[in-house]
Amino acid sequence: MSSFCADGELGRRILENATELAFPRYPGTAGDARVIAILEQRLRALGLETEVEPFSYDIRPALWALRATLAAGALLVAAAGWLMGSSALAGLVLLGLALLPGLVFLAWAPWLERLYRRPGPTATANVMARKRAAARRATLILMAHHDSKSQSLALPLRAGCTTIAILSSLGLATLGVIAVLSSGLPGPEWLAPACGSTAALAALALSTMRSDNLSPGGVDNAGSLAILLELAQTLPVQLPDDVELVFLSTGAEEDHMVGALRWLDHHAGDLTGRPVYCLNFDGAGAPGRLVLLERYGAGRLFSATMSAAARRAAARLGVRVLGVLQPPGLGIDAIPFAHRGIPCLTLASGSLGRATMSVHSSADAAANLDPTALAAVFQLAACTVDELVELSGNPG
Repeated sequence: MSSFCADGELGRRILENATELAFPRYPGTAGDARVIAILEQRLRALGLETEVEPFSYDIRPALWALRATLAAGALLVAAAGWLMGSSALAGLVLLGLALLPGLVFLAWAPWLERLYRRPGPTATANVMARKRAAARRATLILMAHHDSKSQSLALPLRAGCTTIAILSSLGLATLGVIAVLSSGLPGPEWLAPACGSTAALAALALSTMRSDNLSPGGVDNAGSLAILLELAQTLPVQLPDDVELVFLSTGAEEDHMVGALRWLDHHAGDLTGRPVYCLNFDGAGAPGRLVLLERYGAGRLFSATMSAAARRAAARLGVRVLGVLQPPGLGIDAIPFAHRGIPCLTLASGSLGRATMSVHSSADAAANLDPTALAAVFQLAACTVDELVELSGNPG
């Protein structure tokens, strides 16, 4: 796969495909239906066995639960700040009650998936293309979500509110612990109420966030879709006949990963008895370093096996990769796969800059994508697939 390294045409070709796919496509909209049709047609034209798997869902119960949690937590943390001066222990109890539900949501507890089970007013679909294998030594799933969304709070504002809420709550907790241990609240009298009120205002701001259909979704996630199509053209003729390939474009990733949940529910029975690996693409093509989203939640590792394979692939290509933690509260399709015991690693690229900061806004255009980064992610993915195929043939 190292022959791709100097191929400038590769990056330009992937960028052209990404540009064609970069239009607003929030789940259930006309743009969503359009991208589903395009992907199915292109994958079928490559000679793959394709299937469109429609589903519907109701996101409202999850949104109501999330907003209620944020609003109730805001009230409790504000009360904790004002109570801390008279009873530090009572303030800490209130603070704990405020933070506990949020920690449950941020950790994506598997039982929360029941919020998304029932059908509803939003109708979309997953697109699957398969290269079957008669005797399946292993199954490789290559995945990228096709939906996009804009949000009422820009990414810098969302990140700022989240950081303020966390730091202010931690500051209040520190004051409370010191007060309990030393029988006196440190600092000026206004400090604890200020920490509580600041955290509450930030949480309330986050509870007002709404999603819309204004984002072309260039970085999130047209670049990844174009890489997936390029891999669908390249890999089937290069891999051994006993390796099954599944190219999966999920819907409703932006609505709490519902598409990945539905696909796993439908196909779980066929993912046993052999090694199964999933390579996910999200945010691929933003200018900057190659990124491996290796951990999530409180630091749980997605897959040590796949991380090692990707790092070996990077070493073969002579490129550096950055392993990062998926911040709590931000969902990607790799999370439900990991919860079902399927090794899944997400490839991305980028750094803090215009392209990354435009995600989930009308400014997330295909012009933000970098052909060099797109080609680099493709190369890393292809070499990682080689590593996984070799690993499946030598499991010891």
